[in-house]
Amino acid sequence: MTSTGFGWVKYKDNIYEHDILILADGTMRPRNEQELKRKFGTMHAVDVEEIKFLAQENPEIIVIGTGQSGEVRLTQGAREYIKKSGLRVMEGLSPKACKYFDSLEGKKAALIHVTC
Repeated sequence: MTSTGFGWVKYKDNIYEHDILILADGTMRPRNEQELKRKFGTMHAVDVEEIKFLAQENPEIIVIGTGQSGEVRLTQGAREYIKKSGLRVMEGLSPKACKYFDSLEGKKAALIHVTC
């Protein structure tokens, strides 16, 4: 079960106080906050490298939780890569994205932003 509130996300009975990436094999890792802040000055950008990382195990869908109020955005490069590669991506507020992620069967990946 995956759920979230401002500043946290619960995945596999563990609560994390940072954004997470979930790969198609079910493993989780934190987003690289320092790298994102260096590149974009914010955690509110999802770049092509994160999309490629999530896509590496060929999930049927990638779910992007855009935060509690939807501040996260895909970069133009990420959008172009998604279009070019034919990836299926769903974006939504993090609480709804978590519910949607849990409802899916098959190979799925996710990025869940825990604030804004």
